[in-house]
Amino acid sequence: MTKVVASTALDLASGTSGHPGLALRTFKNLRKCLDWAWLDIVCQYRRSKIGPLWETINVLVMTLGITVVASAVFGGGATADVIGYVGLGIITWSVISSSMLEGASTFVRNASYITGTNLSIDLYVGRTIFKTFIVFCHHFILYALALVTGFVSLSWTSPLALVGLLLLILNSYWMATFLAFVCARYRDVEIILRNLLQLAFFITPVFWDYRLIAGDRQFIVNYNVFFYFIEIVRGPLLGELPPLRYYVIVVAVTLVGYGLAFLVYRQMRRQLAFYV
Repeated sequence: MTKVVASTALDLASGTSGHPGLALRTFKNLRKCLDWAWLDIVCQYRRSKIGPLWETINVLVMTLGITVVASAVFGGGATADVIGYVGLGIITWSVISSSMLEGASTFVRNASYITGTNLSIDLYVGRTIFKTFIVFCHHFILYALALVTGFVSLSWTSPLALVGLLLLILNSYWMATFLAFVCARYRDVEIILRNLLQLAFFITPVFWDYRLIAGDRQFIVNYNVFFYFIEIVRGPLLGELPPLRYYVIVVAVTLVGYGLAFLVYRQMRRQLAFYV
């Protein structure tokens, strides 16, 4: 009887024939997703004096610490260029890693709603993405402070960062959807993902300059898709124009990613209530 109820609830939630796709329903439910994500932030930091700004302070301390270490390793002082490069790299990386890690546990975290209500599952994914980007907006305060203090400056390339940010948001959605289904079915994947992301942080040019790498080691950068996502946001904000090739690679990853997410969604949505 429990399985029948769960299956019925999921059928209503997952969008059967005649209903719009997951991404389209999320677009129509943007306000609901935003309200739910904001409530998550409020509840998580209840009774805290500065709320999610504690995470922003953590990013600031991490940026300053890594800047000192990176300057010592690669030479030079803790210049404005190094601070801006490292800071924007960490802020952008936090969006990528949070989208993947939070996305991986999305359905497991909302198991009681999935099995007991007829809420559309797009609300859970949208909730996760909006929560990530609310925290990102708090982190971006550091960029505003860097502008005021002169560590970075505006240039004609700065508006291009909005294009990179839009692509990052679009990719966060398919990554969260794909990982939410896979990790609900195979729980060990989330643990593996956490370990791989720790490794990816060090082999991705988040805090080290990719232009200093030896020619025979360029494959570390060239075949690292995270690098392109970071650079199309960080580069324009630092006055650099990313090559067109970076955008082509990101768009290609976006199309392939949504294809994978669609296949997983079609294959696993009806069994989701039993996975969680």
